[in-house]
Amino acid sequence: MFIIGIEPKSPGLHIFSQSYVPRLGLPQLLTIAQNLGHKCEIYCEELKAIPWQKVAAADMIMISSTTSTTPRAYTIIKKIREEINSKAPILMGGPHVTFLPEEALNSGADYVFRHEADESFVSFQKWWDSGKPPHELLKIPGISFKMGGQYEHNPDPPRVDLDTLPTPDLSLIDGYGKPTAIPLITSRGCPWNCEFCSEIAMFGRAYSFRSTEKVLEDIKYYDEKYGKVPVFIADDNLAANRTRLEHLCIGIIKNRLVRSYSAQVRLDIAKDTRALTLLNRAGFERFYIGYESTNPASLETAHKGLSFEDMGKYTRTIRKYGMAIHAMWVLGFDDDTLQTVKNNIRATIRWNIETNQFLILVPIPGAQIFQRFKDQNRIFSFDWANYDGHHVTFYPQNMTPRQLQVAVMLKAMPRLYGFWRTARIFAVDNWANAMASFRPRTWHPIRRFRASLLTLIARIWGRYATRKIKKPIRHYLNSIPQMTQRAK
Repeated sequence: MFIIGIEPKSPGLHIFSQSYVPRLGLPQLLTIAQNLGHKCEIYCEELKAIPWQKVAAADMIMISSTTSTTPRAYTIIKKIREEINSKAPILMGGPHVTFLPEEALNSGADYVFRHEADESFVSFQKWWDSGKPPHELLKIPGISFKMGGQYEHNPDPPRVDLDTLPTPDLSLIDGYGKPTAIPLITSRGCPWNCEFCSEIAMFGRAYSFRSTEKVLEDIKYYDEKYGKVPVFIADDNLAANRTRLEHLCIGIIKNRLVRSYSAQVRLDIAKDTRALTLLNRAGFERFYIGYESTNPASLETAHKGLSFEDMGKYTRTIRKYGMAIHAMWVLGFDDDTLQTVKNNIRATIRWNIETNQFLILVPIPGAQIFQRFKDQNRIFSFDWANYDGHHVTFYPQNMTPRQLQVAVMLKAMPRLYGFWRTARIFAVDNWANAMASFRPRTWHPIRRFRASLLTLIARIWGRYATRKIKKPIRHYLNSIPQMTQRAK
């Protein structure tokens, strides 16, 4: 069977627009399918145009999407159905359709895989190969479909043992070539239950981990295939289990797998200086951290468990141990005001954070805030393409949608990526690097200078992106409400 996967293009610029890093849903599933004996290929629109002649020859089509890429996914499905391939079944998965499966089915998908699809997909393949007896389909967990004109939503699937999954074969991605960074997922789930996040609804309120041995095998597999390419660990929080984190770092060091690593962590990793030391020795150069806000009330809403004073202290500690920071801020919480935006900007400048991303709060399906805003009649746009963190789609509590849009995308981001600000960060980073270079056991001058260069490149691209996005954002301003009160 010839199975293809399609990853729709994002509607606008985003954090990985400069250097493409694939999402791992399709590579994971199609590696499983390949191991079952099927021919598989993946087409990512971020890389190149979809080869429609291949789509026409496919026996099965899989599409993965986030909320903001869902409209493009539905457009692709319509084109396939009407012009390209009317016979192949279309399977959809991802967080958005997990929570709105009937929307996907009404838009042309034949089957929707909700939550973790790894085991459900194997069961589905066996069902398909056995002749597709209808009663057996009802036994496969996590699938939604139409039968006899009715929607069927099978019970949610059980948690997947991550050690049973093969290393995703990224060569299945057409046109990918040698990657600039390898993405790894070593855990799923989260216990924090932030109102604006759908992670718990998607994977559960507990972590499931891939063992240290398996993660090291993954890195060795990519080493053999691509060489010592930088690795980005895309877990929501790599440091969720400190004992496991220490074992992983020690394993990387002992197996001579040290290279440039980056990862998503919580800011409170700074409380564990032993972990920071090991992370530094293992080659971790950059952390992606959700700061969210400097507003104490907003921090409480986001369940950060941190005070403003903690944030400044922990930021300095992380940078002291040689790691750069990409800070992600969310504006638009009910307690936020225009002053909050200004305070966040001041904090990033005061703390010399290398790169920052100011995002507008997104009430995505699956998150608690989506249902709350919907019940309060505060969502004015259900155009999913605008659910990307760059567009206001709801009525904020203490400002108009227009004020929030302008404050974040037309004022804050350009200011953060100004020329002199970039030059200052580059100079400060390298002065600190020079002063610390006499500590060879805990500081790596060459590696730190390389990280500084990557920061400079990222900031130059950020300056370009903030300029490029101005025109579409100004156009969007014409379509959003200017009132402070939501319609009754």
